[in-house]
Amino acid sequence: MLISKPEAMKKLSSILLIGGLLLSAGCEKMLETELQGADLTEEEAIQSKQDVLDILQSCYDVTANVYNGRIQYLGELLGDNLVEPTINEDLTEVYNHNTLFFNGTIGGIYQDPYITAFRANRIIEVLADFDFSEAEEAQTIAEARFLRAISQWEVLKLFAQPYGFTNNNGHNGIIYKTTTQEQIVPRDPVGTNYAAIIADLEAALPNLPQSSDYYASQDAANGYLAKIYFQAGNYTKAIEHADAVINSGRYSLGTSIDRFEIDTVNVTEAVFSTTSNSTLRDFRSTGFTDNYRSDVNADPIFKATLEFYNTYAADTSDRRIKDFFELVDEEVVLVKKFNQEFFDIPVIHLTDLKLLRAEAIAESGGDLSVAIQDVNDIRQRAYNSSLNDLPSGASASEIIAAARYERRIEMFGEGDRIQQLKRRGAIEGENTEVRNDPWDCNGMIIQFPISEQTTEFELNPTGGC
Repeated sequence: MLISKPEAMKKLSSILLIGGLLLSAGCEKMLETELQGADLTEEEAIQSKQDVLDILQSCYDVTANVYNGRIQYLGELLGDNLVEPTINEDLTEVYNHNTLFFNGTIGGIYQDPYITAFRANRIIEVLADFDFSEAEEAQTIAEARFLRAISQWEVLKLFAQPYGFTNNNGHNGIIYKTTTQEQIVPRDPVGTNYAAIIADLEAALPNLPQSSDYYASQDAANGYLAKIYFQAGNYTKAIEHADAVINSGRYSLGTSIDRFEIDTVNVTEAVFSTTSNSTLRDFRSTGFTDNYRSDVNADPIFKATLEFYNTYAADTSDRRIKDFFELVDEEVVLVKKFNQEFFDIPVIHLTDLKLLRAEAIAESGGDLSVAIQDVNDIRQRAYNSSLNDLPSGASASEIIAAARYERRIEMFGEGDRIQQLKRRGAIEGENTEVRNDPWDCNGMIIQFPISEQTTEFELNPTGGC
């Protein structure tokens, strides 16, 4: 980021309303809404280089809202880690694999990534009108492309069937927004979406700083590319991008098993995070804390399944099961992992990349010694010893099983599990079921808000699984 975080400005608040951003921010209806409540026109609001940078900063602000736990818990609810949520009917629809287009919770979550994309696109469109140096312009465009890519990637994973669902990946994806122009267009194919996201991140890479805790960087872009290629089954490219981060020496697992730390703690494995601010009481982790915390609520909305707990509970030396979960009355599994008032959200982190690389190496016939060490690094931290290490002669299938076992508990609550089950079904051909529903049934993707439907935009099938 070219500037430090600016103070809130009346001028910026006007920019945030431009283009109907309070409503259907993701699609062809982006500009149909009349601007309401704004004190300035766009021409008045965007008058300087600093104004453009303020909009860029606001993209990070909205990205923190996207990753505050809400986008993650939609993924968790589709998977097999959680029991049926209490109280909230919108979330129960997701859990039951049968979402409807009037689901207000989904509509609110769906909006934020496209707000980021809209603002990022506007930055790119107006940048040439202001006094940016060549280097500043290149970095600003790179950050904008990074932000629009990762935002729309999160939408794609939840609202479309995965890469590999069809042989040519021609099945419906999302509208990948690269302009603020009003357009009525159909959804792009998933294969086209993947190509566009990868193109944005690859183009951004050379013009980003090497590393940065909370802003776009080469390490963050490589981390996302590793995850995207992994989901597409391109394990060679996934390894290449994971290597770029892991082998940099800039990150370490450390001794703590807790990645979700307050803003004053340096999480050494975090590559890209969103941040809360304790001084301003600006907490960007409420999607986690409002729904999981068991220290302030005896009956939180989200609890783990017995199946998940029993998969790990017999191993009493595993610090993760003891520190992050609690069995009550032999049937209720409370989650302690998020029992803090607030914390930073590590979105790209070393644990994910090591387990990703281990499985990718084993799937593609790479150097198994590297994969074994990646798994053992995770296990040594979890057990505080090397007694549970994979042996040096472990086979590819043993590495894959171990990496998947570690991934499920390490990334509990982070929205990862369902994507792995879908990848295994679509790419690896496994006959995967999620709570007795096939991985590829209609209900395994979330329904778009009804406001998206046009003569060109086709909603997802209804009726669930």
